[in-house]
Amino acid sequence: MYETVKVVGLVIVGAVLIVAVSAGAIFMISEARLNQTIAVPMEPLRIPSDIVSVQRGQHLASAVAMCTDCHGSNLAGKVVVDDRALGRIVAPNLTRGRGGVGAALSDADLVRAIRHGVDPQGRPLLSMPSDDYNHFADADLAAIIAYVRSLPAIDMTRAPSELRPLGRAMFVFGQLPLQAALNIEHTAARPAAPAPAVTPEYGKYLTDSAGCPTCHGPGLSGGTVPLASPDTVQASNLTSAALGTWAETDFLRVMRTGVRPDGHRLSTFMPWPYFAQMTDDELRAIWRFLQAIPPRQTGTR
Repeated sequence: MYETVKVVGLVIVGAVLIVAVSAGAIFMISEARLNQTIAVPMEPLRIPSDIVSVQRGQHLASAVAMCTDCHGSNLAGKVVVDDRALGRIVAPNLTRGRGGVGAALSDADLVRAIRHGVDPQGRPLLSMPSDDYNHFADADLAAIIAYVRSLPAIDMTRAPSELRPLGRAMFVFGQLPLQAALNIEHTAARPAAPAPAVTPEYGKYLTDSAGCPTCHGPGLSGGTVPLASPDTVQASNLTSAALGTWAETDFLRVMRTGVRPDGHRLSTFMPWPYFAQMTDDELRAIWRFLQAIPPRQTGTR
């Protein structure tokens, strides 16, 4: 009997030690990844202050980049996720008020954060979709920063982001990708931005900057959304293989109202209320782009 109890005790102690060592290893690996630094080029931009540029920046921030979805309608920050097991993701207060980062960040810091997804020390930001924002042209990025600089100071202090045990484990094993900065070619040459017009080229620019391929896939053929929960609706196929009977007016109506021609209402997982703020010409440009891409069966890449 004594020997049996002893063996069981040793097994329990061994299991506890394995768990403790594994937890310690996961913590150290996750800390190393969270605090790694990425060298990104310095890209000084001239930030305008005229009202037209500020209004342009506000439009891009709300209708295309959807900054307000995470940072709040006044960009004073918001708790995006707070899960006891996974962790807490907080979008910071971007204003110059108490608890905000607006006064501490230089224009160059904001360029690095938005375009490259890193903080002033070069550490990757969490859940900052800079792999989408990396598409913004200099003039549009400068306009967005001009808008951020124009914000009134709002006092709002929140606890910082924090990864908890399950979140750290998923992060280490690649099941919780939080650092978009790792997906960006930071030194790649930047192609010339297309002129704002009702063209497929400008439609692609808006589609990429808005992050549509993130859910709909690189070929916009839809299907399962990567890393989404099993009960999440599938992304629609946006190619002519699925939209062949649609007219431009149908597309505009869907983007404005969230209702498809067959009467089906889109899930709010599809952020159409933000895209509804785009101008008619912007939506028409996107439609031109969707009509120009090759037809693909749903879910194919």
